[in-house]
Amino acid sequence: MNYLIIGSHPYSGSFNVGLTKRIINVLEEKGENVSFIDLVADGFDPVMGEEDLKLWQEGKYKTKLVAKYLKELAKADIIILPFPVWWGTEPAILKGFFDKVFLPNHAFKYGDKGELIGLLKGKKALVVTTMEVSVEFFESQFRNPIEGAIIKNTLNACGIELVKHFSIGGIASIGRINADKEMDKIINYIKIEL
Repeated sequence: MNYLIIGSHPYSGSFNVGLTKRIINVLEEKGENVSFIDLVADGFDPVMGEEDLKLWQEGKYKTKLVAKYLKELAKADIIILPFPVWWGTEPAILKGFFDKVFLPNHAFKYGDKGELIGLLKGKKALVVTTMEVSVEFFESQFRNPIEGAIIKNTLNACGIELVKHFSIGGIASIGRINADKEMDKIINYIKIEL
């Protein structure tokens, strides 16, 4: 299997970055082919400028990073997205990745009636979100926009099947021991199920 992990957290000492490193390590220990995109370290610009948008409409791009990311995406069987939830959604750099890399005629095309037809069929995704608020608060107050905006309206719309979505909430309040226990559940899932 070919795994693609996409990192988007800017703080190297964060729980999320630690989780990402453990995911990479366990996959490598299993002997899997692992590629890692670190959007922050790459200096990826998430802003969709006027020139970007003109090219996007034609399924084209202007940066070498997008070309690199498209190659990694094409090779991947399973995409792993560990990211923090900020203000109810993903960091801007990850949103920019979806905007600039999930291009027409690469990730999707338009059907005769204007519907999206996913072109990334056969690929799967594991989504892992970390947040300061509790999962219960996130789901009751924010109505879990990750399920809609990212899983359904981005990944599924492009043909990517979700295998599982893990959420670790209350990172600051549950304590490091409990957060590590939640991390262990994810790592065990990857070791056994993925």
